[in-house]
Amino acid sequence: MTARRMAIVLTCVLALDVTAVATLAAAQNKGKTKAQGKVVDEGGQPLADVVVAAVMDGMEKPFLQTKSNNKGEWTAQNLAAGNWKFYFGGKPGLEETNVAVVVGESGTVTVPEVKLAKPVDHDALIKSEIQKAADLMATKQAGEARKVYEGILAKYPQAQAEFRAQVMGAVAQTYMAENQNQLAVDTLKKATEVDPANTDLQLAYGEILMQAGQKAEAEKVLLGLDITKVKDPFPYMNIIISKINEQKADEALALIGKLIAQFPSENTLLYYRARANLAAKKMPEAKADLEKFVAAAPATARELPDAKKILEQMKDIK
Repeated sequence: MTARRMAIVLTCVLALDVTAVATLAAAQNKGKTKAQGKVVDEGGQPLADVVVAAVMDGMEKPFLQTKSNNKGEWTAQNLAAGNWKFYFGGKPGLEETNVAVVVGESGTVTVPEVKLAKPVDHDALIKSEIQKAADLMATKQAGEARKVYEGILAKYPQAQAEFRAQVMGAVAQTYMAENQNQLAVDTLKKATEVDPANTDLQLAYGEILMQAGQKAEAEKVLLGLDITKVKDPFPYMNIIISKINEQKADEALALIGKLIAQFPSENTLLYYRARANLAAKKMPEAKADLEKFVAAAPATARELPDAKKILEQMKDIK
């Protein structure tokens, strides 16, 4: 249950009068077990009048509510066997919290001491931790960065799926930095399952699958994406090269056409379209693309020497 959901539970509890609470308790199965515990502040001092709400797993509303006394102590009676959560809050300036408890058929369950502290700026804390991990990656300490990312996931298990998936993607990057491709594949697979709508993660997953030698699965992932939502064409280059080598020039040209439509200023795609046209025996089209590529390519372009060599061989083609 999220912090927002917990707040809703406590707000609902505070709105209940004694009659309503009694009615609510009667609507749920009563048991024979008592739970008890104590609530303190950051300094260990007892906290009085803390609202305690007992919610059984599978139930939307509290079974009962009570408050801590002047010694910070509280009790909850008539609990049925099962998994419960006790929510603590209602103290201005202190952050709400909850504790999971397994309740038996009878007897008394002593809940570990609960401490209510001042609210933490979790957004600022997470931002700081992510920056720490980024700094570790920059100094080639991928293993240490991974510990930070995994710590975030462990501390915020109920965070939104989109956020958790992105952090899992960052964990995968630490594995890639260590050339542990299979662990990166496994982690990215989980990330895409957590947030299937994240195209960036799907793209990274397909790319690392290709690097790990899992060509068929990589093509399935990458070709299954909506290219109009893709932000980087380069994960597709190995697919294009593979299709050219397999004499599937038409498929290569179809894919390159989609990529050029999405990335019209990416000059490198002209080189690969020229190679696909060569494979398709479309010499004039290949020559035209190579000329455009060479004219715009920087001197450092990896494909430039090969493009010039092919053009020299095609100088007599009109």
